[in-house]
Amino acid sequence: MKCSIIIPYSDQSDRTIRLFDSLEKQDFDGSEYELIFVNCGNNNELEKYISEHGTKVKTLCLNAPDSRAGQTKNIGLEKAEGELVIFLDGDEIAAENFVSGHYNGYKQAGKPVMQFGLTKQVFEENDRFYYEIKELIGNGIRYWLTEPERYGLDKQKNYYYIKDIRLEMLEPYSYDFDKVKYKMIFTKTSNLSIPMECIRRWGGFEESYRGEEVDDWEFGYRMMKNNVDIVYNPQVAVFHLYEKERYDSRRFSDWKNNLDSMLKKYNDSFLNKLSEFTSYFDPESKYDTSRNIWLDTYKHLEMGAR
Repeated sequence: MKCSIIIPYSDQSDRTIRLFDSLEKQDFDGSEYELIFVNCGNNNELEKYISEHGTKVKTLCLNAPDSRAGQTKNIGLEKAEGELVIFLDGDEIAAENFVSGHYNGYKQAGKPVMQFGLTKQVFEENDRFYYEIKELIGNGIRYWLTEPERYGLDKQKNYYYIKDIRLEMLEPYSYDFDKVKYKMIFTKTSNLSIPMECIRRWGGFEESYRGEEVDDWEFGYRMMKNNVDIVYNPQVAVFHLYEKERYDSRRFSDWKNNLDSMLKKYNDSFLNKLSEFTSYFDPESKYDTSRNIWLDTYKHLEMGAR
């Protein structure tokens, strides 16, 4: 088995079914990759859909209700048989060259590498969230999505997407990712692959963290410390229908506790500067909404690391 795709998801069955459909339509030999869905919610609509419609690709549906982010990914890893592991979120859409893009990049590298691709946030033309996210739109050019039906979207509607903020994070380096210092910030498991041999040698995800994101950072940094190169693969972008994220006080507390745990684990002055990101996530923080504080903070970190 060449590839195992691990997809944690919760209760958004319609989006997960759309992702499943897109992963069945890959330009990759269907006998050479497997899909591992890990349900951390209580909705079994995906499993029901697969049982009724069948599948062209080996597919496992695992149930892990109320599991934490790291736990769900590790549960999938326990069942994975591929030499390359690819992580996706359950509410994304994969283009038909998604699996082949990850696998070809891995083979061409000729050594163990962690590859990340970008996520294109997709909006309907008349998206009701437009005025709530005007500062986000201001940071990216709109690109119209042609043939939306290829991605499981309504062909009668118009959609556009904006570039991932991580492209703007790469601008100061003229998109040369080798020059980036804080590479772990790019290792979001919404579109990430790594050889299974790396996981067997250096472990999976930290399971004690509540919430998401910092467990990805910790995983990426651990691989960095073990000399696994992190590389940007522009051929493996995915689509995500926009949903406004809200960082309430509980989610912020979990995120900050995760970051504090990571900083204590490594006791590394290089990492301590990551605490600057707390102002971005803190729901009580007051900042100029015309600026993207995430981008500002990241650029400040990188300048200090040069």
